[in-house]
Amino acid sequence: MRRQAACGMVMLSLLGPLSAGPARAQDASFGCKVLLCSAATSPGWPSIPYCVPVMQTLFRILAKGGSWPACPEGRTSGLGYEPYQACPAGETPVQAGDDYVTAVTQSQNGNLCADLSKPQQSCMSDTGCRTTYPTTPRATRSEPHFVDITTANGVQRFYFSLQGY
Repeated sequence: MRRQAACGMVMLSLLGPLSAGPARAQDASFGCKVLLCSAATSPGWPSIPYCVPVMQTLFRILAKGGSWPACPEGRTSGLGYEPYQACPAGETPVQAGDDYVTAVTQSQNGNLCADLSKPQQSCMSDTGCRTTYPTTPRATRSEPHFVDITTANGVQRFYFSLQGY
């Protein structure tokens, strides 16, 4: 409900004062069209015929190294990339080192989830003992790219994929 209200507020600000005469969403700048479409939920932008060509154009621009377009009615963060889903509660994202089980480094975009509260000692006669942690592979995101969109109602993260563009 809050997202619909935020989208409505952005739409009203794009349409301008009533005394300025009728305005249409088609008259908005490309950046504001992108903002409106990316903020759409229930249905999302793929279900809104007006938004499909807008978002496809955006994704082609981004895939070629372009940047997210600006809209004065909303702020967006820089482009972000999260290739993996969040780890389960109590586990920490880590990146495996050369030794898959023992050499882990905490990393927001690490490829494993580790339970750092359960250290274990692994001893081998020729290499000595090492601390290991139980790990599981992280699930990948189908839409790993994102921007954070800030409106009067807060921040909304918009995930998307550039695959195929």
